[in-house]
Amino acid sequence: MSIKNTYVLIFSLFVASCASIGNSIGSVAPAYVDAYKTIKGVIVGYENELITPDLIKNIPFASSTLKIGKGASGLIILESKEEELETWVSSDGVYLVFKEGRIVKTSGFFNNLINFKSVETNFASLIDTNESESLVYYYSYDDPKLIDMRVQASRRFVAKEKVQLIDREEELNLIEEQIVNDYIGWKVTNKFWIDDDMFVWKSEQYISPKLPKFSIEVTKKPAS
Repeated sequence: MSIKNTYVLIFSLFVASCASIGNSIGSVAPAYVDAYKTIKGVIVGYENELITPDLIKNIPFASSTLKIGKGASGLIILESKEEELETWVSSDGVYLVFKEGRIVKTSGFFNNLINFKSVETNFASLIDTNESESLVYYYSYDDPKLIDMRVQASRRFVAKEKVQLIDREEELNLIEEQIVNDYIGWKVTNKFWIDDDMFVWKSEQYISPKLPKFSIEVTKKPAS
């Protein structure tokens, strides 16, 4: 069987299993994950150069690459979209919920983000005014249980820069965000690369003092 035909068979399993996907982040749809694991040896968990533009085109779902810390890049697939929230899933049942490009909830890690609170923010205002802004965020975790950890945040528009994405070079707006909690000594910098329509194509995010950096690149944009 050719590689192309193998993809067709595998993605047919994907489509068949999507009907059984649950909307709750706390549960893993076994049929979906089993189908995803079928292609794990083909496209998931290997270095970025094996996740090619042609491969991305053959995937009938919105997709992104995810790299955690120094690990290899793998694919995550859009499971569901409800208003501003997007739920993405990995081959091993890890769930990430994004709101406007930011991770706001996770499932499947030893230390999960279960809630994120902030005032409504707008990347566009940073770019238009070219000024920094100070905010307060609240993070909640499941293990150990911690509710509403207060974090000071400072965001600024850095510059427009050319960014090499998986299939093209794009001029994007770089937003840097420093988050600090002096009590636990947590000080990290998040980065968001966004287009002029305020869509986040690429980001580097820290979501917990106990977890390394999450690097995400959207490889196939979700439908509007």
